[in-house]
Amino acid sequence: MAQTISEKQFIDLLQPGRRVYVQGGCTQPVALVEAIKNHPDCADGVTFISMVNRLNPNNFTALHPGAEQETFFMSGLLRKGYDPKRLHILPFHLSEIYRYVSEVADIDIACVQVAPPDNRGRCSFAMVGDYVPAVAKRARMVVAQVNPALPVCAGAPTIDADDIDYFVGAENDILIWTSRPPKDELAALGNNVASLIRDGDTIQMGVGTASDAVLAALTNHRDLGIHTGLVPDNLVDMVEAGAISGAKKSIDKGRIITGSAMGTERLYDFIAHSDIVDFKPVSYTHDVLVLSQIDNFRVVNSAVEVDLFCQVNCEYMDGQQIAGIGGQLDFVRGAKRAKDGVSILALQASTAKGEVSRIVSRIPQNALVSVPRSDADFIVTEYGVADLRCASVQERAQRLIAIAAPRFRDSLSNDWDAVCRTATGKT
Repeated sequence: MAQTISEKQFIDLLQPGRRVYVQGGCTQPVALVEAIKNHPDCADGVTFISMVNRLNPNNFTALHPGAEQETFFMSGLLRKGYDPKRLHILPFHLSEIYRYVSEVADIDIACVQVAPPDNRGRCSFAMVGDYVPAVAKRARMVVAQVNPALPVCAGAPTIDADDIDYFVGAENDILIWTSRPPKDELAALGNNVASLIRDGDTIQMGVGTASDAVLAALTNHRDLGIHTGLVPDNLVDMVEAGAISGAKKSIDKGRIITGSAMGTERLYDFIAHSDIVDFKPVSYTHDVLVLSQIDNFRVVNSAVEVDLFCQVNCEYMDGQQIAGIGGQLDFVRGAKRAKDGVSILALQASTAKGEVSRIVSRIPQNALVSVPRSDADFIVTEYGVADLRCASVQERAQRLIAIAAPRFRDSLSNDWDAVCRTATGKT
């Protein structure tokens, strides 16, 4: 059985040279993170491994000049004072992140959060199954914040209390992720994506306002299935509207499959009282072999920009890295191998003020390609749907120009003509 220690005793475990994994997501061990921040000297010589997002914007390198951090995504907070010698961005797909933290990474301490042990001596991880259980198995030492406020969800993974080295008791609410309301102009985008999804299909969704607009447009569909890496608040709306049943899924029939949840109390309360949501590891949610077994799989994600060659940039804006590779390509390639599976990329045709096209002639040199052109199926904007399957390079460019914002179509056409002239040696 784990030994109960104080936050100060926990801090004493963080010795120079140690590599410390800090769980992310809505059930991040807030008490352990705050203890680290309140004692910044403890970060000297320590390498922290963590997921970074709007919910977990931890920059551990800011605590001490001797601290280092490994992460897989960039954020605005991490860019401040960015030192590549101490902040290490690992450019991994989510499936590779799982392999790294479960099989490769040297992890001395895993900092996690669990519910109190049940009558079998098992502690629930609540609303996360993505990496945390695997990391807890690999780490030499497991320190768990025991939070009595965590719900014991029916479909959540658990850990035996005997496999935890130290308990730190502390109660706090689950972290809240509040989505920004979709803008009115996104309704057309959502409807265009929804036109590609049929009753009975299984869908995967990303997060963000574009994804929210798509989910809102799907509430009148029926018998949809869910297999995704993250479920947001909109899940509750869709279940209550009768859109989701999973009755026609080819695998995990009747089950909502996800790696984690991020939303408000409404989502967390729904999951806590539901017996249809299963939290699975990334080795399941993002594995191409598993995804290839999902018939009628519709993978929906967003992007920063797409060029006329159908190359997709999901990570860079104005020459700065704003995100990471994520799990998009895992899902795209899994869907392409599934029976009647397709990938759908949804994005607004221009920036919010309409001044910059998000369909561009060529991905700029100060950006990166996140999804290769060979993996594109459908590109969707508020102006229409571009079906790129079985289309030539010329047809793809023309179809993308047709769904660009009208004010940019002529310039895109001129740019493409110039590309064609150069390719054929004509001037």
